[in-house]
Amino acid sequence: MKTNQGEKQSRTKEKFPDIIGGHNCKSNSRPYQAAIVTGDKGNRRIYCGGSLVHPCWVLTAAHCRVCLGKYDLKKVEPMEQCMDIAEAISHPGYNKKKMDKDYMLIRLKPCAMITKAVNVTRLPTRCPSHGQQCSVSGWGTITSPQNKLPAKMQCANVSIVPYNQCNKAYFGKITSHMLCAGVPQGGIDTCQGDSGGPLICNGRLEGVVSWGKHVCAQKGNPGVYAKACCVVPWIQSTIKKRRDQFSG
Repeated sequence: MKTNQGEKQSRTKEKFPDIIGGHNCKSNSRPYQAAIVTGDKGNRRIYCGGSLVHPCWVLTAAHCRVCLGKYDLKKVEPMEQCMDIAEAISHPGYNKKKMDKDYMLIRLKPCAMITKAVNVTRLPTRCPSHGQQCSVSGWGTITSPQNKLPAKMQCANVSIVPYNQCNKAYFGKITSHMLCAGVPQGGIDTCQGDSGGPLICNGRLEGVVSWGKHVCAQKGNPGVYAKACCVVPWIQSTIKKRRDQFSG
């Protein structure tokens, strides 16, 4: 898919589903990171990322088998937990064409066990400010436009871009449920295969990797994220509603 003048390229690798300009993460440094994969043990391919927001729930992108505690996708690791998707709930306001409200909650079966390698992330209490330093992580392509997928989780640092600056770069396509993050010089960005993954600022989940230009990490075109601070009530109420249903 080509992206010209605001056309959107989701950060899901369409065949099945890294971070460009990143580096290997330290093992177990992102215990909330989920990998949404295809294939069996020893032959897993990344499709999307996600964040563990509750032992039974992962927040990912609406346009995306869940594995937790992963670091190297080419290996069966002793700390990994892979489970089935019992239920997937897209945000009721999700607009696929506009990529607006690009959120999805996945209920896990069984629920995750909290360990050194697997833990929940904290939800935001307020929206992030412009210039705030954040980090991203995932297994998406490390080159663009060609795809080269890493085995090991990649990490990178980015900062929040002012709304008006990003909205201008994307020709007015940035809604109130989106935020942008990147680096001024380009060269660091999320890309295809990172969709649904976390944008973490001050230890809290502030964004969900959503979309961007077809060629990632270009100067002046930061990555676009679904803003997590807008949907904390929806996340909490959805989890509570399902918990009450299954317990009652």
